[in-house]
Amino acid sequence: MNKDLFFLGIQGCGKWTQGKLLFKELAGQYDYLEMGQLFRAIMSNDNIIGNFAKDIVNSGGLVPHFVSLDRFHTALQIVTNKKVGLMVDGFPRAMEQAEFVLKEMEEYGRDFVIIHFELSKEKSIERMTKRAQLEGRADDTIEAMHTRIETFMHETLPVIQRFASLGKVITVNADASIEEVQAELRNKLGL
Repeated sequence: MNKDLFFLGIQGCGKWTQGKLLFKELAGQYDYLEMGQLFRAIMSNDNIIGNFAKDIVNSGGLVPHFVSLDRFHTALQIVTNKKVGLMVDGFPRAMEQAEFVLKEMEEYGRDFVIIHFELSKEKSIERMTKRAQLEGRADDTIEAMHTRIETFMHETLPVIQRFASLGKVITVNADASIEEVQAELRNKLGL
C-alpha cells in the first residue's frame, strides 16, 4: 500500500487544489479527507455541534481537538478496511493532533508523509483575499485571515517541524503556478 499523505501549509497555499489533482490521478488508490470541508458541512447544520463549530471557525480559530481527532480516527478505520491510502488536507494542525496521528499510524501499521506547501504570509493573505472575493466564504474576513495565519505560525508550523525531525516531511514551493507545484509534488513523491 502507498504511504498516507497529509497536506499542510499556511492558508491559501493550495493544499486543496494540489491534493485534489493528485487524488484524481491516483483514483482508486486513495480516499480523501478534507477537514475544512468536513467542518463547513457540520457548520451548515443549525444544531449544537454545527453552531459550536461555526462560532469558532468564523472567528478564525481551530475546532477543538476532540472533534477533529474523532473524524480522523473514523477515516483511518474506513481506509484501513478498504485497503486504500488516505490523503488528509489540513490536519494535523496542532501538537496534540500530531501526537494522536503518530499513535494512530503506529497502531494501524500505516506509513505516511507530510507534504508542506510552503508560502509566505504575504502571498497567503493575497490568495485568501482573492478567494474571499470569488467564493464569499464567511470565514475569509481580514480578521479571521490574520488569526488563522497566526495560528498556523504558532501551532501548525511546530507540528511540521516535529514531523520533519522524524524524517516525515516533504517541502514543496507553493509560490508557483498550479502546474509547477503539482510537478514538484509528483517529483518529490516519486510519481
